[in-house]
Amino acid sequence: MPAQLVRRGKYSIADPLFVEERRPVLVARKLRRGAEAGDIVLVNVREKGRSLRGEVTKVLGSPDDPRNVYDALFASIETSRSFSPKVEEEAVAVARKPVGEREDLSGLPTVTIDGSDAKDFDDAISIERTGGGYRVWVHIADVTHYVRPGTRLDREAMRRGNSVYLPGTVAPMLPRALSEDACSLRPGEEKAAVTVEMEVSSSGETLSRRAYRSLIRSDARLTYGGVDAFLRGEGEVREPELVGTAYELSRRLKTRAAVRGKLELGGREPEYEVDERGVPVASGVRRSTPARELIEELMILANEAVAREIRGRPGAVYRVHERPDEEDMEKLATRLEAIGVGAEPTPENLGTISQQSKSDAVNYLILRSLPRAFYSPASLGHYGLALENYTHFTSPIRRYSDVLVHRALLGEEAPEDTTAAAGEVSEREWRSTVCERTADQYTLMWLMRDRVGETMEGTVVSTAAFGLFVELETGATGLVHVSKLPGWWTLDPSGVVLSNDSIGASYKVGDRVLVELLDVLPLMQRAELRVVKRR
Repeated sequence: MPAQLVRRGKYSIADPLFVEERRPVLVARKLRRGAEAGDIVLVNVREKGRSLRGEVTKVLGSPDDPRNVYDALFASIETSRSFSPKVEEEAVAVARKPVGEREDLSGLPTVTIDGSDAKDFDDAISIERTGGGYRVWVHIADVTHYVRPGTRLDREAMRRGNSVYLPGTVAPMLPRALSEDACSLRPGEEKAAVTVEMEVSSSGETLSRRAYRSLIRSDARLTYGGVDAFLRGEGEVREPELVGTAYELSRRLKTRAAVRGKLELGGREPEYEVDERGVPVASGVRRSTPARELIEELMILANEAVAREIRGRPGAVYRVHERPDEEDMEKLATRLEAIGVGAEPTPENLGTISQQSKSDAVNYLILRSLPRAFYSPASLGHYGLALENYTHFTSPIRRYSDVLVHRALLGEEAPEDTTAAAGEVSEREWRSTVCERTADQYTLMWLMRDRVGETMEGTVVSTAAFGLFVELETGATGLVHVSKLPGWWTLDPSGVVLSNDSIGASYKVGDRVLVELLDVLPLMQRAELRVVKRR
């Protein structure tokens, strides 16, 4: 368990970090392994009477170094950047396995398009125009060729469930001998892949599909930034005709998705600049771009085709996102009305409400009203994408769900209990998501540690009886405690308005405010704020 060692009188106490267990752990001096007060440590914990006793198993180091905090976060969900020697040995051995007999597509023009900092390339694309539309090949790393059911590698990948990405670092699902080498679709190298070949009409309808094991060679490793520049007419790329054709199809697929009711909520994802040591030095916001949408649309096309192909096959799992129910919509209507949005929400018009409001706060309320997506052995449809059949097939290097889908698609060994396997990968995914979000809040606050006393722009994104949560221009969310507001404040029944009737004042979700940063405690993900004025 990750914890911070603190001194309380004569005793050393380990205060748990990033886990549900909040009780302090008593650590005897001889069991501290040289850890000093303030250090982040990993602790082996046992119950003794009504208290917890522990032994330090590893000293991670000072909380002033974000890399130590990221290691603690990995430990909180029982993953790490490294693997046991036996798993590493098995990965190195299987990485040398010959690719075997498969359909040879190595002469087909093919590219990968990823972020500039990507190290594992699990998807590549090829495309050509036909008389009636397009022929599209989506090539995915053939992980199941190397990772066989029941092996140490497979058990460890299943236990991890997915790769976990924190700023400047990753706890991979598979050892690097596979994730960054044998399975990665690097340019100029012949690689084992699973290809979905589709005939697509000019309007974006899939007319035929075929999936098979293939041999490919990527001609170029393109980046989102480079492709975006090319599409703006500001630069060149390798395989320009391929990229132009793929972009043209992606626009048609995007239009088709809008017509069928795909939910578009924009969204802000933080991204970080890190130095050569892997320490964050700055943050920004990643928004969707034409290049990212190009890949997203082609991956959705392949995922839907595979979902249709595996229906009824042993071991198949699907990506499910259920429709929000009536109660969810009633709560959302109350919250929207309270912040001055009079539209009556239904599952069908949430996208329209989002587009008309052009408000991150409204998008946040809509997201809060939606159920969580999960994996299931039943194809129950994907509400957000407005698809009846959907699965995850395109990222087997970093998601175990996709490994299961590849096995179902290729007729390989299915899990003994597919329902249990789907439940486990869903649970692992959720824990990883919480871990990544915690890392974002910690990092954004760590980057603000020298800005105490400064004023910043922010938006109220949530209200509670004890105060306002304000998302700052940096992306971090801080708290204006009610004690920092004048008089007596009460929370509206809607849960999105905090009011002081005696002075006729209120704050609601979506309000813009100027706040002063009073204090920041990155390890606790706490930033204390004071409202300077309304915007």
